[in-house]
Parts: sequence; structure tokens; C-alpha cells
Amino acid sequence: MAGFRERLAFDADCGEYRDGAIRYMMIRPDALMGILHQLPADMQPAVLEAFARSITEAGGKSAAAYRAAGSVDGPALVATIARTAPELGWGIWTLTLGASRMDLSVANSPFVAGYGRSATPVCHPIVGMLTAVGRMVFGTDVAVQETQCAAVTGDADCRFEVISLA
Repeated sequence: MAGFRERLAFDADCGEYRDGAIRYMMIRPDALMGILHQLPADMQPAVLEAFARSITEAGGKSAAAYRAAGSVDGPALVATIARTAPELGWGIWTLTLGASRMDLSVANSPFVAGYGRSATPVCHPIVGMLTAVGRMVFGTDVAVQETQCAAVTGDADCRFEVISLA
């Protein structure tokens, strides 16, 4: 399967980027995550949870397209996701796949870069993507948790775990 950047096509007449049938756009992380700073603090958790659910749905469509294009088994799909994430500007993903568990370390999360320091994790879009991918890889529902967020800890990496609920 060709890399994301090789598949991405820009149509100047329409003002759009596409990877096949999937449309993409560029947006600054601080503009996207800055939405949260415009809301009262008590609304932010609901917005982040909705963001995760939206990414589970839309990101699931992307992952399904990757699977249809040849990343048919779990290891191949995980490798494609890890290779594609940095091309999308989602940081550097290091995924480790086990029989019923997947672990992810993300260096340079754009969600942390866009939000800044936080008392709570802000990488809900990654949780959403991992939910979609985990369901495909394990063939069942999964529990996904961000176990370390650089926005909270100041560390370089965010860490996530995906556990099969089978």
C-alpha cells in the first residue's frame, strides 16, 4: 500500500485534498484545540468525549479503507496506522500489538501542542482512533485509556493502552 502522502491528491479547482473518496483538510492544532479554551471548564470533558466518538466513527472509515487496500490482518493494519499517523501530523506512533492488548506511545502529539499544559488528558482523538482500530484488530469491543498525557506530565510522550474485551 502506498504511503498516505503518495495517495493524497490536491484538487485546486475544488479546493480540497483527497485520499481516494476520503476528504482531508489542514488546520492548525492550536486553532482546533483552542476551541476548548473558548468553553467553560465544565463543558470541556463533554466536548473531548464527543471528539473521541467522532474520530472513532470517521477514523474507523479510514482504517476500513486501509484494510480494504491490503492491510487485512491485525499486524498489517497496525503497521499502516503507525506509518500513516505522522504523515497526517498526528505525531510519531510506536504501536505494540499483543494477542489481546495493544500499546501506543505517541511522541509530539498535535493535541498536546495545540492545547498546552492541562490538568487532564487532551488526546481524546487518539483514543477515538485507537477504539476504531482496536475493534478491527481484535474483532470485539475494546477499552482504550490514555495512561500518560504529555499535557499533564510535561513528558515527551503520551501513552495509551487498548484492551480487548473478549
